[in-house]
Amino acid sequence: RSAFISERTSVALIVAPFRSLCHEIKNHFSEAFENEPVNVNELSDVMQIDFEFVKFKDQKHVIVVTPEKLVYVLRHTPELASKIGLMIFDECHQFDNDVRGITYELLITSLKLMVSDNIQKILISAVISNAKEIGKWFIGENAKVITGKNINTTIRTIGFSSWTDKLGRLEFVVPENIEKRDFYVPRIIEEFPLMLHSGERKQRFFPNKEEGQTIALFLGLKISHNGSVAIFCGKKPSVTTLCNKIVDAYDRKLAIKKPCESSNISEVKSLYNLYKCNLGENASSTKSSKLGIFSHHNNIPHGIRLAVEYAMKENLINFVICTSTLAQGVNLPIRYLIVSDVYQGKEKIKARDFHNLIGRAGRSGMHTEGSILFTDHNVYDKKQVRSESWRWRNAKKLLQTNNSEPCVSALLSLFKPFENDDNTKNIIMENLKFVNTYINNESEIIQIPKMIHSNYNMHGFSIKEIENQVNIKMNIIYSIESFLLSHWDIVDEMTEDKIVKYAKATLAYYLATEQQKSDIVESFMLLAKKISTTVTVSTKKKIYGKTLLGLNSSQLIETWVNENINNISLCENFNEYLNKLWPLLSTYITNSTFKKINNKETLLTLVLNWIEGKPFWELFEIMNQFDIKLIRGSKLQKLIIENIVDICEN
Repeated sequence: RSAFISERTSVALIVAPFRSLCHEIKNHFSEAFENEPVNVNELSDVMQIDFEFVKFKDQKHVIVVTPEKLVYVLRHTPELASKIGLMIFDECHQFDNDVRGITYELLITSLKLMVSDNIQKILISAVISNAKEIGKWFIGENAKVITGKNINTTIRTIGFSSWTDKLGRLEFVVPENIEKRDFYVPRIIEEFPLMLHSGERKQRFFPNKEEGQTIALFLGLKISHNGSVAIFCGKKPSVTTLCNKIVDAYDRKLAIKKPCESSNISEVKSLYNLYKCNLGENASSTKSSKLGIFSHHNNIPHGIRLAVEYAMKENLINFVICTSTLAQGVNLPIRYLIVSDVYQGKEKIKARDFHNLIGRAGRSGMHTEGSILFTDHNVYDKKQVRSESWRWRNAKKLLQTNNSEPCVSALLSLFKPFENDDNTKNIIMENLKFVNTYINNESEIIQIPKMIHSNYNMHGFSIKEIENQVNIKMNIIYSIESFLLSHWDIVDEMTEDKIVKYAKATLAYYLATEQQKSDIVESFMLLAKKISTTVTVSTKKKIYGKTLLGLNSSQLIETWVNENINNISLCENFNEYLNKLWPLLSTYITNSTFKKINNKETLLTLVLNWIEGKPFWELFEIMNQFDIKLIRGSKLQKLIIENIVDICEN
């Protein structure tokens, strides 16, 4: 608003790394500028030309976009850069995210090279610990860091479950010094007997003292009538597990009030119907939604997630089980955040991501206070036991803000040693060896995981983990190639000075050691040389630069299209067209679930039925008719409906 009123610009750009966050920002801005001559436009994250910026004229514009889509937009309409007068980057610590970090970093590098130095640039993060360095890289020596580290807008209490007596309690600690006890709530955790099914003899209780997950559910049920509750799980399968556990408990006549009874009944019915129509009535998420307990993670259809977020914001529902999707900027009014697990896969959640997560509890402007509750009672009860005290130390580290990891460069991962599965050992490779192997003989790259596994298997180097690390390095190389191609001048060939300038503009170069700086420049030089010798027609370099793919992929696609163009042009309907394109399309789909399907031929059937608009539960039934399984190492695993959502939506 300040930029618009002062007429510094008529175009403001807001970049946010998640689709849900873009959606929320767009909604807020639409409300803020309602009935004013300001066009608020959220671009889709689909890689297609569904934007038109040449008709800006006199109206003011706010453009909300993901980094990936903005890269695509700038490659196709670079003139946009000259129109931007204000740039805001939300959740900017995502520069070092393995999946999207390299795209985000090279996007900002491109913008540094394309936009005027005097336009206003703002980077926003609640958890970044090296803000000064990042600011100097992007904005320059005059970058200012405005910190709100010591401003507590709401009171947050931190509690740990403890269960040493018959009835468990909550022990609350002083947030600034968690070794110091603040107060406690006695006799709050108790076991409820559950009905046994036919053939069962052993008595069952809820919660189970040995399962932190059931304690999380129990506490959520006890306090949800006081305010909205979110149970955080480190992994998506854990959300499904919790949904199954709570559904089973109520099937066994659990004598605790259901969350739906303190929610808006009409909204709960509507959301239950939405889950049922999408996922079918047998899905665990559907069954739990009927109880007023809703799941929220990446493998829940995007439309359902938006509906759940809306219902939470409007205080129509009060209980959600979620993964870190909650920490990704979505501004939900959570009164209690219950932490059942701090591991995401084999990795412990980063301290900075954890602080982003707990920032959702007692959200400023929505609540005056919030509580963070750890439900594994072993954390608190065994903190004095030497062999068990690691849980307490981990919790302490996560809760101390000064342990937030610095924002690093994803591009620097190109020179990172290969690590074993538990990150205790590594294999150092010369910094430029991987790049040189790619340039001289890309097929050798495929052999690296097998070679490392055969030589170092005894040290815990699995093929799958090394493959993941190789893929990260390859994605970085492809991104650098694409970046260089997009900046290639079709009149003048890329000079050495330009290549050095582009390499030095990256965050990687700014944060690197002297040796790494030399290797970054050399890597850019080697890849630029490969482009020069491989692509002799200058105009093709610019065309390849628009694809966001590496050089080899762009050339293979072009060759395939040239070989198949006659067959493609004869297609009479969409299904024929997709059938012809499928051998090419399926090669470039990187979704991990898609790649693990044991019968690849059935995936085209899945796609065609999905495009026809069939719900996920019906697609799930179709795939089950083919007896489809997921390949997990040497075993086959049964398909679940979340796998279908993952393949289709991601």
